Amino acid sequence: MNELVSGAWLGGTIDSTGAVVAAGETVGEIAGQAAALVKMIQNMLIGVIAFAIALFWVFCVEREPNAPKPQMRELWVRLPKFILGFIAASLLVSFVFIPLMGMDTVKGILSQTKTYRGWLFCIAFLSIGLDSNFRDLGTQLQGGKPMILYLVGQSFNIVLTLAIAWLMLSGIIFPIPELAQ
Repeated sequence: MNELVSGAWLGGTIDSTGAVVAAGETVGEIAGQAAALVKMIQNMLIGVIAFAIALFWVFCVEREPNAPKPQMRELWVRLPKFILGFIAASLLVSFVFIPLMGMDTVKGILSQTKTYRGWLFCIAFLSIGLDSNFRDLGTQLQGGKPMILYLVGQSFNIVLTLAIAWLMLSGIIFPIPELAQ
């Protein structure tokens, strides 16, 4: 398997962005870049996919056959609000901070605030954990169905991602760039 295929496969199947880059780099430089690119594309699509799932769930899954059509308010209630924060932060940095201060200044600020951002990230995940109720979670794990679903889903993801990466990047459909051979 060439480096593009292996990098894309790693990027599409490993959850943590840092682990994706590390795993890709162990295969080679091209694989590391391909893995990072695929993971960045996945991260950018999280909001779009979450919105599509919210639409599907409100209008198809939970809708009773004879019930009136759900209101858009229901979609707003279900929409993960972090998506709006990501979009706002991206627009703010891209169209306000970088043009006003320059890329070097923004990189300097990010460098200076790295420790604080790391702590805030830890606090955010700690806060998610504070809301966890393992007693309730234990009742949902009885019978092993969630574990089976997870294993089937992950296995499907691994096989599907390999098939798509191989079809798209092995030279079968598109020619392989000379750098990746």
